[in-house]
Formats: sequence, C-alpha cells, structure tokens
Amino acid sequence: MRTTLPALALALAACSSADDRGAPAASRASLGPDAIVLRTPASGGQARAYRYPALDTLIWTTRAALPSQVQPLAFSIDAGVLAFRDSAGVAWRLTLGSGLLERAYPTSLDDAVSLDGTTVYGTSDGALLRLTTTESTPWKASTAARQSQLQPLRDGGVLLIGQRPPETVLTRFRPPSSLPVDSAVLPGPARLISAAGGDRYYLSDGPRGLVSVRARDLQKLGNIALGDSIIATTSSPSGDRVYVLGQDGGEARVQVIAKYTDEIIAKIDVPADARDLRMDPLGRYVLVRTGGAADSVLVIGVATNAVLGRIVSPWRADLPLVLPDGRLATLRGDDVLVLSADRFQAVSVVALGARDIWTVVQWNGFRRRSGDGPIRATAARVDTTTRRAADTPPAAGAAVDTARSGPPVDSVVGGAVGDSSQRRLSRADSTRRSGRSGDSLRRTGARSDTPSSARVRPPQAATPPAAPATLGDRGTFVVQFAALKAEQPARQLASSIKANGEKAHVVVTSSNGIALYRVILGPFRSRADAEAAGRASARDYWVFEGGTN
Repeated sequence: MRTTLPALALALAACSSADDRGAPAASRASLGPDAIVLRTPASGGQARAYRYPALDTLIWTTRAALPSQVQPLAFSIDAGVLAFRDSAGVAWRLTLGSGLLERAYPTSLDDAVSLDGTTVYGTSDGALLRLTTTESTPWKASTAARQSQLQPLRDGGVLLIGQRPPETVLTRFRPPSSLPVDSAVLPGPARLISAAGGDRYYLSDGPRGLVSVRARDLQKLGNIALGDSIIATTSSPSGDRVYVLGQDGGEARVQVIAKYTDEIIAKIDVPADARDLRMDPLGRYVLVRTGGAADSVLVIGVATNAVLGRIVSPWRADLPLVLPDGRLATLRGDDVLVLSADRFQAVSVVALGARDIWTVVQWNGFRRRSGDGPIRATAARVDTTTRRAADTPPAAGAAVDTARSGPPVDSVVGGAVGDSSQRRLSRADSTRRSGRSGDSLRRTGARSDTPSSARVRPPQAATPPAAPATLGDRGTFVVQFAALKAEQPARQLASSIKANGEKAHVVVTSSNGIALYRVILGPFRSRADAEAAGRASARDYWVFEGGTN
C-alpha cells in the first residue's frame, strides 16, 4: 500500500479551544516543528514554501524547476528531504533549504515508495532496488513472483507482495543482504490494504474479505468477512483503525476495523456513489469521495464514527486536504478555499492555488532567528546525470547563472552568501552526493517571511571574514554544516572547512537510535562569534546553542 498524506503525517497537537479549531493557530507559539505547505505548479516549475497558517506569505522558493505532476512519497524531518515521483515515473529528492534537486535513479521506475524521504525502494526491469543518499550503487534483489506492491518497513527493510498465480507471495528483505528474511504464501490473489503501525498487515482476501498477518513473522492471524465488495481503504496513522469502503447491492458503507481484535466496530452508511477514502494526517477525520460529475466530500469524525458534514469540492491526489489545525483545503475552480473546522464555512481563499500540487510537511528549518535575513535556495543546479531529454523539466536542464540572469522573479533574495561563494558551494555539493541527507541541516545564512511580491535585489558580495573569536574560553554555541548518517563523507566534508584559523571537526550524536555524524565548528562564547565563523566559512551553516565540542 502506498499512501502520500499518512506518510507525511504531522506530529502536531490539534487545538480545540475555540469553535473553529483553526483560529488559535496563528496566535499560539509553536513548540515543535513548523507546519510547512509546499506548493509546486502542476505543470512543473519552482516549488514554494509557506509557513502555515500564513498561506499568503512566501518564505522560500527553489531556483531549479521541478518536473510536472509531482507525487510526494515521504519527507525526512531530520534531513529536510522530500522524496517524490514525477509523471514519467522518475524518483527525485528535493532538499529544503539548499534547494538541491537530484534524481534518485537515472531512469523511470515501475513503482516507488519511501518511508523516510531519503531511502527510496523501487522496481525496474523485474528487479527490486534500494536507492539511498550514501550508496553510489543501488542495492538489488529479485524473486520468482511477479512484483505487484512494495511496502517500506521501519527497520529499513521492505515487504514485497508478489503474485504467483494462483497464490500471493509475501517476501521481506533487509538490506544489505539480498536474500529474503521471511516469506509466506497466501491462497488466491491479495493486495496489501494497510501496514500502518508496523506490527500487523491487512490484505484483501478476495473481493469481500480481509486477512490479517503478523508483521514479525508473516504469520496469518485470521480472516475478516466484510460482506461488501471492497472499493477503497485507508487506515489511521497509528494503524489502530482500518477503514474499508464497500458496496452491497445499491448500498454503500464504511466499515471500521479495530486492530488486535480484528473486529468490525462500526458501520457508517454513505451514498451509493461513494468511491474513495482519505485519512486526515493527524487521524481526526476520514474524507469520503462521493458524487458523479460534481464531486462532494463527506467528513467522518474518527472519534465518533459519525458523518460531521458534507463539502463540495473536486477530488485530486492532493486535495481536499485536512490542514494541521483541522481546517480543510478544498478546490473551487482555479482557487483553493480554506474551510473552518467546525461548520466547514469559508474562512480564506488562495487565489489560483488549484494550479499547484499541495504537500504539508513538518520542519523547523525555515524558522527565523534574530538577525536573519531572507531565505533563498542555495542550489541553483539540478543533478541531471544520465537524464533523457524527454524527461527534462522546464528550466531544469542547466545551471542557473545568477550573475547573468539573476534569481527567479518570485524568489525571496538575500545577500548573506555572495555569488562566487555560491558557485563554490555548488561545486562542493557535486562531490558530496553520498552525504546529501544532511544538506537540509546546513543553514542558508539568510531567512525571512518576505512575500513573493518582494522586489528582487541582486546578490550582494560575500561578507568579509570577521576577526577570529578568542579560543580557549569556550562557550555553548556551535556552527553546524551537516548531520550525515555516514562517517566517511562527514569527515571528508569537515576536512574541507576552515574559518578564522579553526578547522571543522566531527562529533557523533544519536537521533531516534540512529547515529548522526555532525560537522561543526566551535563551540564559541557567543552567538555573534559563531555567526562570524559561519560567514567566514563561505558555506551554508546553522548556529546551535548547547552544542557539542
């Protein structure tokens, strides 16, 4: 099963202190990552970022153009990397902050899935591939069964659902070994319905039933008779509830299955023309697509298993979308209409928003700090290695020379990094592709909430190096350039960075049990000293307080 929005689920608390739960979003201080709305033109072009709920204030834009009809796969909150697939089946990675756009694989893939935004699994020419940011050669495996579905796993492995008529074969791999770790056979054709939660899988068992499988050993646990022909399915982000839309005769309903007991705990009647389901990324609502030529959408409350209301909106892969505060982004002609969370009444309109593909991620890499200027993407170049001409997106086929053409007209431009420094950074990036997962943790050196109508200014000259801070009496501020998952690329990067007579070094920390190799300078006695060292390095950087030496 591949779902886009649950894979990008936001770990933000819903606010219900007012009638419209979206109202307090702008006033309360954010204690966690920011909700970032990414908008990419459906026909291809520059991605733009907005910090929700300020959908009218542009905070960042790419310099390179993304291909058309992007389909988000997953986002890495640690690396700030969005994995997506284009209309030609090519998998890409976009690093927020630097704006680096690169292919995950030279040619199109038959299928592509990702759980963390940096590792992409796909199929090509009958082979199963794993594409990472640190391996130059993809991991490969194959089975005798015809591959039909992929499911990335939290342990770094992948579940392959293959068809060997009349049987369905489940095979689990855990790289770097190309041999199966586990396998199981189910009678008849089956498709994966839900793998949310990671400890139990649900697969279709014929047109009117489900079978539950324990993830640990692929042991079949039981069958669930639905009685309806399955039309669509979705599950809560935690996997504790599975929702199945089905029809029987002239009636349709959504049946709710509780995990662990495998019991149907609710049946919700919906119109007979219902044909699709979508889960709120935070697990508060289920959206049901109904209607013929003029789409309408039913909103079901997860807590009550009751229909809360009906809204009128066409249905696309990205919209309608439940926003972090419970409001709904819906379609109306060329515009996106934002509805309140209580009565589904219009509260704002994003003019021409329907021309973009909308994606919501959580990330604090665009958060402003004291003294920051406007943000701009530092990577003006797209990795087009072995690309075919037919796959080249508009304006992405060559490097953007800002010295000649200047930045895009809707860019938010600052001057913290000069043009010559920018070109040095691009060349350095091209030699460090194995460590790209940490690019998003490097600060662009300038941040702002300047709207897209801001006047374009030419890049300023690079800031001259400040006087070196006195060493010895160390403080708590460090300058960080990257946080990579591989030690060797981190040490290579550190050896190339020097500022004010001090060389960068590598420290090892842990995030969610995964070792990260941080490339840092410092610590320094003050933020000003750290900022001066970061500017003197002529690279993207972040300044942290309470860092490690």
